[in-house]
Amino acid sequence: MLFDLIGFGKYKENRPFKIVAGLAIIAMIILFRFIIYLSGGTTAFVHIMYIPILSSVFILGIKAGIAASIIAGILLGPSMPFVVSQGIMQDTKSWVFRIFMFITIVLVVGILLEYIKRMHEREKEKAYIDVITGYPNTNKFVEDLNFMINEGRFNTLSIIVFEYKNMEMINQYVNHEVGKKSFINLLKHADKHFKHCNIYTISTNKFIIIIPETDCSRANHMANKFEEKTRKPMFVDTLPISLIVRGGIVNYPMHGNHINEITSKLEKVMTQSVKTQKIITIYDNIIEAERMKYYDTLVSLYFSLQNDMFYLVYQPKIKIDTNEIVGTEALLRIKNDEYSNISISQLIEMAEEVGFINEITKWVITNSILQIKKWKESGIHTKVSVNLSSIDLNDESIIDFTIDCLDENHIDSSLIEFELTERSIIEDVERALFVLKKMREKGIKISLDDYGSGHNSLSHLMKSSNQFDYIKIDKIFIDNIDEKQNEVLVEGIINTAHTLGMEVVAEGVETEVQVEILRKIGCDIIQGYFYSKPLPPEEFLNHKKITQCQ
Repeated sequence: MLFDLIGFGKYKENRPFKIVAGLAIIAMIILFRFIIYLSGGTTAFVHIMYIPILSSVFILGIKAGIAASIIAGILLGPSMPFVVSQGIMQDTKSWVFRIFMFITIVLVVGILLEYIKRMHEREKEKAYIDVITGYPNTNKFVEDLNFMINEGRFNTLSIIVFEYKNMEMINQYVNHEVGKKSFINLLKHADKHFKHCNIYTISTNKFIIIIPETDCSRANHMANKFEEKTRKPMFVDTLPISLIVRGGIVNYPMHGNHINEITSKLEKVMTQSVKTQKIITIYDNIIEAERMKYYDTLVSLYFSLQNDMFYLVYQPKIKIDTNEIVGTEALLRIKNDEYSNISISQLIEMAEEVGFINEITKWVITNSILQIKKWKESGIHTKVSVNLSSIDLNDESIIDFTIDCLDENHIDSSLIEFELTERSIIEDVERALFVLKKMREKGIKISLDDYGSGHNSLSHLMKSSNQFDYIKIDKIFIDNIDEKQNEVLVEGIINTAHTLGMEVVAEGVETEVQVEILRKIGCDIIQGYFYSKPLPPEEFLNHKKITQCQ
């Protein structure tokens, strides 16, 4: 900004400005000559002449400064007395030396200014160049795109952002130098493929290309062709490197008329590519609207958690041979009407994805234990089971949290049970078994939920059977248990579980036929709408069907 104002910016090449500035400097020299004369001669204020001389260097350059020095030196030379009042004139050596000093100072100041100017330009260049790749960077991209849009010379612009997806893996398993060189080679390939287009490095593994007068369809074709070329391994330091490249396209003016809109959607289109699973993704407003709806739901979900908008209902578990309630499962519900079209399982899945499922789980554990305490004070002793996710299972603090909550409320740990799905265990079997062992050592009961719906269920059961107290047979087996092959299959699961020392819970039981078959083949516990829907705490032991069955 400073250099622009003093002559190293847009004004330096402005000829009318130069003429006006030159005339103004000459006028200043003449004015200061009279001031010096009126002040008594060169013994007085002669140094004020440096003001127009140095101004000429700043504004018009060294040559102008030398010219100003000569003019000023002559005006303060032969015709200017040394002392006006006494009529003493200067000798020739004095005013010639003064001109020499003026010129010397102009040269020194001018050379310093030129040096500062070059340093300024280098720094400015650095601000626009990526130091690793040597290509223009994000700053330059924003400036160029803004200029192209505001200039209005192009009817349309397609902007492609490419991401080198496996660069981080190459950095980890080969080295960073090879990763860097492979990225630079990728940029060079892009330079050849997208001829006469601007290429910008925007991160260590992303770059952008601006293609003027090209619509989305044409840009998509060009981007896919480029991606095809990158599939052939490139050699870096004799090492064959395979690249995984993905891209996204945003178009001006289709997707926005302003620089902020375009840059924002360039970030979003790469997120959309995860959803579309396409190699090259064109920005889609519908997908973005869905993403925003998802985000708003997350915000509301977290708000609900912070503002006590969750509540629990309890679905009884019935001992099949005695019709006795032996426990209940705590099921999360939400008061917020915004979620009327979203199942609680979907909300839980969203909470898992963004990482605050632990907070929800701890809320459920706390309120389940408080409910156990209330029932205990009313003379009712019953176990409550709580569902854990794979994320919860990876957080050992959940165990200490549960034990602390139990101790605080003087509740025996045998009255709390954790239900885990096969999926949550197989994501990291060793880790899961370690945590399960710690839970059981604390006296907490463990149930394997949705058994049979996972991959290699029997194999996982055999490996970890000593960590479970119960298995819950998935509802998909119970729905068709009246078919002989399903009955035989469920009976096999029950017999296996009994052999391994576990009790079996059948969930989703809805008909009397299902109850009779499960009783016949030895199932231990039943849970489902045949006996009771999930109930508020106050209705837990007063449901009509439960009373009738007892």
